[in-house]
Amino acid sequence: MKKYLLIILPVILNLISCESNKEITDQDIVFQIGNDLIYKYSDIELYDSSAHILYFREYHKEFEDAGQSTFTFLANGTDIYSGSFWPAYFNSMPSGPFISSAPSFYQYFALRILSWSIVKPDLRNDPRIIKSLKEHDLLHSGLAVQITVTDIKDALLTFSFTVTNHDQSDLLILDPVKTGPNLFHYFTNGLTIRNQANDIVFSPSIEHAAPSPWNSWKSEWLSQLKSGESRTYTISYTISTPIIPGEYKASFVFPGLAYQIPKADLFQDSGRIWLGDVTINKSITIK
Repeated sequence: MKKYLLIILPVILNLISCESNKEITDQDIVFQIGNDLIYKYSDIELYDSSAHILYFREYHKEFEDAGQSTFTFLANGTDIYSGSFWPAYFNSMPSGPFISSAPSFYQYFALRILSWSIVKPDLRNDPRIIKSLKEHDLLHSGLAVQITVTDIKDALLTFSFTVTNHDQSDLLILDPVKTGPNLFHYFTNGLTIRNQANDIVFSPSIEHAAPSPWNSWKSEWLSQLKSGESRTYTISYTISTPIIPGEYKASFVFPGLAYQIPKADLFQDSGRIWLGDVTINKSITIK
């Protein structure tokens, strides 16, 4: 028996050594920070293309120390676009894709890639990225939000929006009915209406109600939205100053949770908690 062990043991050790020394190829890399930190497709849990959030399988403490590092998103060995970690305390505005740092607004298993650029198409959902993530079964489409009704009668503005789950997974979304309007507007500024000169002619005066403690969350705020399902919500706002009939631009940010959610809570029995937010802009006519 000892003779057989002496023969087999070197073979096993050699196999282990070969596996541990296996080189990572460019084709394996999907995300890179600076020159040294690389992340493979196998390190990724999923990518939500609606909120542009890259979810990792594990926490990565090094994200906290990213500072003003650069990052690159790759697809099957090809650099698609680059950006910077941008400290939130900076007064300047980044010109391209960026990840907010100091703070990040998300726990260190998720990186949200932002962009304030109006240049189209959006590099964050470059077709090559979408294709490669889909090939690795990492692509999730998240939510789409649409403004459906904006109506004014006397001093009351009625605003309706529809949320659709385009993801293959059931999602848990922040429900304005369950939170109530005050808490819901803690997470969003609500509806904003601008004229053609880009002047704000309406913004909500609803008083925000912060969670207690401020960084907490409750499952009672969330509703399940099954894959492929849509749901319409209506919010009524009081108008203090009449809006002159004409053409306007309506903007609304549908919010999700963010820093409140640790990795262990992300996946609930009824679905994944949707993080991030979606901004909708729509031209409207007020009569």
